Amino acid sequence: MAINFGDMFDNVDSVVDPDFTLVYEEGHEGLLRSLTVGQFKQRTNNLARSLLAMGCEPGDNVAIYMRNRLECLVATVALAKARLVHVNVNYRYKAGELVYLLDNSDSRCVIFESEFADTLSATRAQLGSADYFIEVSEENVTQDWSHSFDELAQSGGGEPLDIERSSSDQFFMYTGGTTGMPKGVMWEQGVLWNMIGPNPLTPFSPAPQTLTELNVPPDGGKNKTLVLLPFMHGSGVWSSLASIGYGDPVVMTRSKRFDPALTLTTIDKYGIANVTIAGDAFAKPLVDELEANPGKYELATLKGLRSSAMLFSSRNKALLLKHCPDLRVIDIVGSSESSASAASIATRESDLSQPRGLPMHLTPAATVFDENWNKVEAKAGNTGFLAVSGAIPLGYYKDEEKTAQTMTIVDGVRYSRPGDWVEFQEDGSVIFLGRGNVSINTGGEKVFPEEVEVTLRAHPDVADCLIVGVPDDRFGQAITAVIRLGPNAGQDEEVFKVHVREELADYKVPKHVLFVPEIFRSAAGKADYKMTRDYAVRALEDAGK
Repeated sequence: MAINFGDMFDNVDSVVDPDFTLVYEEGHEGLLRSLTVGQFKQRTNNLARSLLAMGCEPGDNVAIYMRNRLECLVATVALAKARLVHVNVNYRYKAGELVYLLDNSDSRCVIFESEFADTLSATRAQLGSADYFIEVSEENVTQDWSHSFDELAQSGGGEPLDIERSSSDQFFMYTGGTTGMPKGVMWEQGVLWNMIGPNPLTPFSPAPQTLTELNVPPDGGKNKTLVLLPFMHGSGVWSSLASIGYGDPVVMTRSKRFDPALTLTTIDKYGIANVTIAGDAFAKPLVDELEANPGKYELATLKGLRSSAMLFSSRNKALLLKHCPDLRVIDIVGSSESSASAASIATRESDLSQPRGLPMHLTPAATVFDENWNKVEAKAGNTGFLAVSGAIPLGYYKDEEKTAQTMTIVDGVRYSRPGDWVEFQEDGSVIFLGRGNVSINTGGEKVFPEEVEVTLRAHPDVADCLIVGVPDDRFGQAITAVIRLGPNAGQDEEVFKVHVREELADYKVPKHVLFVPEIFRSAAGKADYKMTRDYAVRALEDAGK
């Protein structure tokens, strides 16, 4: 029997001691709030029932538009219990981006944090499918067109829903992709569980397939998970759902910016066992804090540190292991469109001095193909792209063309092609080469060059431009604009940064701006991103940036 999330959470509700604390919300002031299993059960069941009574029907899409907080997790679980489809919203989006996502997703209801009420209010009239709005606020709701989250979640006895669920119930994860606007990846819950359900310390192990196999302890799980990544991203929400499914507590930090000191203090305070980060964007600040304060943090309980969605340098892995003797650093290649395709596990005994990083091992579901979809022999020096079978999504919501490009059937087997390229080593392991497309990964966020380019070209002083990513020791890649100016235009970098910031999310704003007499394009006008990137790297090095 395949897993359904709603049934899985009902199982935790019925098995675990209702007084066991399941969710913690930690801030700079200490513990802000917490929920026991009994309280979590009551709120999620009440909210699920309220959503259905309001008019939502099983299969409707519901958007969650908030930062990490207790209500975000309550809402996500409630949707699963009500058979409603989760839709994530990037809270950094500006009005135009928000309208696109909510409209494209056909979201029937939007659950939003009051911080974003003004943006939503300004765009609400443009949302044809959204009938209901639920506001999460510290006190009273601020909008007369919204319902109160607290009232809906706390009204009722919290009884389980009398509803028949299916492992084919869906879960949407909107992601960047390679070009164009965000696309909704459609997962069946039973298939998604096969990706997120394995033991976090053993990424190659299979996920339990029945509620009995989950072996949820009546006195509550002991492996606390610290959630640092935003719930609006797959790694954040999925690690949380998996932890709760096993009856293990989830600890989240309430901070608008990643705080390494708060993170390390929280690990010690709660005895955290597992943490998921996004490569060097998180690892470097953690390492800097540890190196600056030797002996301040014990980190004795930390057993697993997983990284996904971003490059993770051997140097930072080695320094983390220096301070955490029993730690396993698990580096995973995966995406919102597929389960893990390759992974490496580093311990203190690992050789992290290799110039190209620790080799990764393919998961059982991964195959390496060449550009013609021929399988690549596992011979040293051979390269190809990774494709994954088994636990893969149905496709992209309302985008058959993109689905056909990403999901391909070869010899009767359906594969998902996230776009990761690798090179085989002598022992059959692989070295990760990068994405075969031009999307930029900065701090765990995907950025489409074309979107920023179109925005920049709207400025009257820009004649032409390209956007590339250059290496950055913290964020993996830094957004870099290479601009050919129009006549009589001034070379003021801030003018163009401000222009982009007014239209797009802050993480899409170029960190560097370079001016050139001509843009690198072919005779046919096609952008040469490789040449542009090489130029940008040299120019920034010459400038000492």
